[in-house]
Amino acid sequence: MLKKTLDKKQYKIAIVAPTPFYYQVDLFRELAAHPRIELTVYFCSKEALRGDDILKVYKTSGHWGGEEEWLKGYNYKFLRNYSPFPSYIRWPFGLMNFGIWNEIKKEKPDAVILMAWTNLTWWLATLACLYSNVPFFYMTDANIRAELSKPKLLLWLKRLLLGKWLFKHTSGFLCAGTLNKILYRYYGVPEEKLVSFAYSWGYKALLPIADDLKRQRKQIKTELGIPEESFVILFCGRLSKEKKPFDLLKAYHQVNSPHKALSFVGDGKLKKLLQEYIINCKLNSVFFFGFQNRKEIFKFYAISDVLVVPSSRETWGIVVNEAMCFGLPIIVADCIGSSKDLVQHGYNGFIFPRGDIKKLASYIEELMALPEKKRSMMGNRSLEIIKKWLEKDLAETLVQCLDFIFF
Repeated sequence: MLKKTLDKKQYKIAIVAPTPFYYQVDLFRELAAHPRIELTVYFCSKEALRGDDILKVYKTSGHWGGEEEWLKGYNYKFLRNYSPFPSYIRWPFGLMNFGIWNEIKKEKPDAVILMAWTNLTWWLATLACLYSNVPFFYMTDANIRAELSKPKLLLWLKRLLLGKWLFKHTSGFLCAGTLNKILYRYYGVPEEKLVSFAYSWGYKALLPIADDLKRQRKQIKTELGIPEESFVILFCGRLSKEKKPFDLLKAYHQVNSPHKALSFVGDGKLKKLLQEYIINCKLNSVFFFGFQNRKEIFKFYAISDVLVVPSSRETWGIVVNEAMCFGLPIIVADCIGSSKDLVQHGYNGFIFPRGDIKKLASYIEELMALPEKKRSMMGNRSLEIIKKWLEKDLAETLVQCLDFIFF
């Protein structure tokens, strides 16, 4: 009788999301397509659709591209943001969507999934869930290594507020990966509340694009002015302090090879200083391609030989997932959230201690020195790992989690 009840029970799920992110559309569609899930996504901002976040983060104008497709395949609603300084990037008062209280109270979903706890909207949603006796979950990509780099006083306060109160009332945690799971354990969350999940998921559409663009590798290199014989090192992200583009540039300076090339894809405050360093040090084959939208960015993965993510803090690193779809070896700092799950040291890339420029340079040189066959093998391993990551049935995982709570 219980089995029959479980098979028929349909769950009304609400996700409270900051803005429509291109890298979560597939996840929302996957959840909405499950026969036992009735999904509504509440967006707190339209910034990603308008390109406002690009101006704030990359200091340049533009759009991600393909925004007309982001809202298809699932039910959604935009909440009015009453913040005098509206921005999903700014905390704690960048999001003030007071309407979330009435939505949860009126709709009474079976469960609410929250994607942060750093803005007023998230706290309103939490209180609304507690008031209406609605189970709520967290789905974030925060990781323990980035967390432990924060001031000790802040960590102590968070242990009181999060660990001793908020997380005790939380029904479950949809964990982005290993380091995300360890963060919750750090705050005292019991193992039975930790659910293996994914924050960014769904890259199958990239696989045929990668195959097509890699066949055009020579032509694309010529169009971009990159010598055909160059070993291309890719940096993909904003040119800002925490992304550590200078660490990569200095490591590149130390690499002894006439065939090296460094490609910066992204924009930001540090661009001018990076260019001055290049001129002063007389470095060759360093290219700045600026911010690229979703329709153009893939060709830069296709012509690259390795992706490097040197950030001092990075909750996950979506670029790692994307680069692996193109069969690239990956070099990441040890604080990158995806490093524990997607990068196996010496197998499909290398993990270096953040800020260790000498070690980063040595891993680039080691990869460059490998015979072409072995280097291709590392890239193929990246492709195998990301394909396995894509096999996760996230919708069924969530349904089983809810079955456990309700029955």
